[in-house]
Amino acid sequence: MDYYPEFLTNLVAGLLVIGFGIVLGSIISVLVRKILHSFEIERIAQDLGLRFPIEEFLSKLIQYGLYIGGLILGLTFLGLEKIVLYGILIFLLIVLIIFILLSLKDFIPNSIAGIMIYMKNKLKVGDIVEIERVEGKIVNVGLIETQIKTEDGDLVIIPNGLISKNIIIKKKK
Repeated sequence: MDYYPEFLTNLVAGLLVIGFGIVLGSIISVLVRKILHSFEIERIAQDLGLRFPIEEFLSKLIQYGLYIGGLILGLTFLGLEKIVLYGILIFLLIVLIIFILLSLKDFIPNSIAGIMIYMKNKLKVGDIVEIERVEGKIVNVGLIETQIKTEDGDLVIIPNGLISKNIIIKKKK
């Protein structure tokens, strides 16, 4: 009988802390955005050539940080903080793995194609070729890409994955 009032008190306290975290996160997010806007951070960043919404990013980062902090603190009253922390860590690990895999999705096929081009000796520096409507002299054959200089003097960079999938016409010098 003594267990229920303590559980109920912890439940109410946890919900209040979570609610307070949400309210505090929203208020501080707006304040941070207004403070950064008053310092004209966006204009300064654009003058420097950065096209990144710094004000919005920082205000959202603080907002969600306070949301998560309030959630963890609120769940501490219920004794569930370890479960939530493990869940958050697993979620972040999955997001990181997906990010790494997506960033490698072009690198791996292009490097394998580059190795195959090198091993088969298909293309050499100095060859005049036509690949995917690009005609010119090969100036560099790398692991990831091949550089071709056109007659107009333009430097065209073609990923090796595209080269391995297209028809290559070698011209006579």
